[in-house]
Amino acid sequence: MGIRRALIGICLAAALTPVAHTVSAQAYDVLDLPAVPSELAARSLIFAIREFNGTYYATGHRGHILYSDDGENWTQADVPVRSSLLDIFFATPEQGWAVGHEGVILHSSDGGKTWVKQYDGKRYGTEGLAYYQKLAAENPDNELYPFMIEEMQFAIEQGADKPLFKVEFHTPTFGHVLGAYGMILRTEDGGKTWIHVLENMENDSFYHVYDVAKLEGENRFFLSGEAGLFMIGDADAKQGKVIETVPWQGSFFTAAATREGAIVLGGLRGRVFRTDDEGSSWAEVPKRPTSSMVDSTVLDDGRIVFVGIAGEILISDDDGRSFSQVPLSTGNRIYTVEAGPDGSLLFGGPAGIQKLTLPQ
Repeated sequence: MGIRRALIGICLAAALTPVAHTVSAQAYDVLDLPAVPSELAARSLIFAIREFNGTYYATGHRGHILYSDDGENWTQADVPVRSSLLDIFFATPEQGWAVGHEGVILHSSDGGKTWVKQYDGKRYGTEGLAYYQKLAAENPDNELYPFMIEEMQFAIEQGADKPLFKVEFHTPTFGHVLGAYGMILRTEDGGKTWIHVLENMENDSFYHVYDVAKLEGENRFFLSGEAGLFMIGDADAKQGKVIETVPWQGSFFTAAATREGAIVLGGLRGRVFRTDDEGSSWAEVPKRPTSSMVDSTVLDDGRIVFVGIAGEILISDDDGRSFSQVPLSTGNRIYTVEAGPDGSLLFGGPAGIQKLTLPQ
């Protein structure tokens, strides 16, 4: 943590000019200004596309959230912020959450048509500081809490500068949001309150958490992240355990849970690894060289699709044991992929949303 702070400090020192202060003062206007309606929203930068209950949702820059029932015709939602939004999740057909830059958490109770802000990064440090100061006072012999107090003080100094990358709900009211520098919050009341749970996660280096995968029918979830981070979270026990046996120290940007119960991780330099015993042993998955793997989806027939940021599309029909490249091209960089209707795939990236038919 000391090295990380030193590097951040050097960067901040270089930026401390009158202009930098002006930009900083305006930086959080995005949390107070609504997204601007745009006919080009579906062709603008898209970070995530997800399907829930037969509806497709896309999140993008400047507060864009779109929804569609066919993956072709998109309607822009009413969003109260202009923060870039990185992920979305619906626990029921009506109740949904979206997260993104500036630590923002949004909530919808009408199936994604309109949204309200539940939380933002300006609260993260101040509420976390009060929380861990209380725990430290109640448990004076616990050496972890002073460490957490220091981290929250640092968060206050930095302001609302940390993005939330993922949101995952386990029930209609119980869920987690995860992000940069190990940020993780839990709610048990549908987002009315968000609780710090860093002390329950074995992420002592505060590595970024990029993705979440869940095995069907289980309350455990698998986290992938920076520097080879792989963790198993237990929604019932409300804790997360780091797995030390991952054979690679590069970042894992995407995680997929397969039909047979395996977990497949993809990340930097196109590297892909698979475990079928929850991290006790690993195998590197054979595939052609590609750019970094940035997202994945599991199709209804069990096939797994991974995408590279440079536009590669790979598919596995053997539960993630091997991948072959699909002769499809979006002609653009890819940030996200989702299974679309009628055998199609939906892609998102700098060029917006694209829909292609997957060969059978």
